[in-house]
Amino acid sequence: MQDLKVEEIFEKVYFKILNFISYNLRSEKEVSDRLTKYLSRYRISSSEKNDLSAKLTSKLEESGYLDDLNFAFSYIKSVSDSKKPISKRKITHFLMKKGVPRDIMSDALNSLPADFSRNNAVKDAEKKLRLLGNIDGFSKKRKLYEYLFRKGYDSGTISSVVDTLL
Repeated sequence: MQDLKVEEIFEKVYFKILNFISYNLRSEKEVSDRLTKYLSRYRISSSEKNDLSAKLTSKLEESGYLDDLNFAFSYIKSVSDSKKPISKRKITHFLMKKGVPRDIMSDALNSLPADFSRNNAVKDAEKKLRLLGNIDGFSKKRKLYEYLFRKGYDSGTISSVVDTLL
């Protein structure tokens, strides 16, 4: 009776996790957190929860659903293809929040073009300059510098972009 119950729980949770993964790529941490949430709803011992979690994780890995490297590269590709500019720092923050290990994160970030940050900073700066209108040169530089810094660009890139545009 108990084995049947555990198998039923396994099937239910597995299909819930597949549904969770189906509409968006997920990091291993996200899936693990969701797995813990789903398993906490059932009244089974902690050892059974751990066994089920390990069994579910291994089945998901075998099926190719858990792959942080694929997740990181996919996210970076979608960001680089997007028209909305974003800094490397924001990408790093997002991937860290999703639990992607640093070595995988650095491999994925190295796949970006060399001028990625500069091009995106220029796009952000041009957009901000249109909004600033007619204010004096020093204030415009300061506001632009602060804006780009809040967007996550490093100071060297910001200085280069501001000097080029103003």
